[in-house]
Amino acid sequence: MGKLANPRKLFKVSFIVLILVSVAIFLAHSDLSALKKELNTIGYRFVFILLTTLVAYFFGTLGWWICLGASKNRIRLRELYAIRLIGETVGLFNPTSIIGGDLLKADLVSRYGIPKKESINAVAISRITAVLSQLTLFLLAMCWLMLSPLRLEIMRFTGQAIYILCACLLLFMAFIFYWLVSTKSPPCPSSASSSFFGKARIRIQVLCWSIKEFYQQQNKIFWCSYLLFAIHWLIGSLEFYLILRFLTIDVQVIHGLILDMSVIILKSAGAFIPGQLGIEEISNKLLLNMIGITGGSIWLSVSILRRGRQVFWIAIGFIFYLCIKRKNIHVTV
Repeated sequence: MGKLANPRKLFKVSFIVLILVSVAIFLAHSDLSALKKELNTIGYRFVFILLTTLVAYFFGTLGWWICLGASKNRIRLRELYAIRLIGETVGLFNPTSIIGGDLLKADLVSRYGIPKKESINAVAISRITAVLSQLTLFLLAMCWLMLSPLRLEIMRFTGQAIYILCACLLLFMAFIFYWLVSTKSPPCPSSASSSFFGKARIRIQVLCWSIKEFYQQQNKIFWCSYLLFAIHWLIGSLEFYLILRFLTIDVQVIHGLILDMSVIILKSAGAFIPGQLGIEEISNKLLLNMIGITGGSIWLSVSILRRGRQVFWIAIGFIFYLCIKRKNIHVTV
């Protein structure tokens, strides 16, 4: 009982319990019998869907790995791959979303002799390059969509909202880049506060300065990470394309990119829901209808197969987590 009384250990136990409960809720609401039926329909081709995810995760891992700078030599790429998968799984199945997943990534990376501050900085920088590359691809996909024959159908569904959304995202990206190139003095350590929120504010300020400093001093690495994450998103979007092709739907690769990027944007609204249950399914249905794919059960088949991919990688993520924990590597901070 003495160990559990430690606030840090109590927080970790509570966090793990929350993740397990969220995963249990996700699995309980997943129709595994329907998944089995769909898997029987496409057979061995489901392996290709898993392969696209595996390769996409590899490029995402590379995009993070180079952000570690000189410290990247302390950890093997395959180990970082496992940690990224664990973190992304946790980010998917807890109310804190990517914040909890990214903090877990930083904690696990620090077990390989990498200072905690460096691991947190690398996670934050790679998250920014991932988001910026994703928004870039989304905006490019929307430009193609609005110049395509599907424009009238899109306007019928969304009206002017699609233009407002794109304008807001473009302004957001412009603000981030302006913030990165602007120069300000780093936060003064003497302003540290003894309160919890005061300390948190100072840590966020220091982290933000570290990100700006990285962009300004290691610009090439920043853009290399940006490119690697763009490849990550492009390959990941092939999942939609392959599923629709396997269901004998005539689509182009660009349709997969539009669907994937749009679903990610919509799912962010329900990030606090375990596995975005219901949000992803509704997003799939709306977006498939929007691009003219209106078959009665197509959206359901797509949703089930995508959930099947998630179930597979959840299992792999838990195996990786157990393997890393059993190594009992000392943490260096």
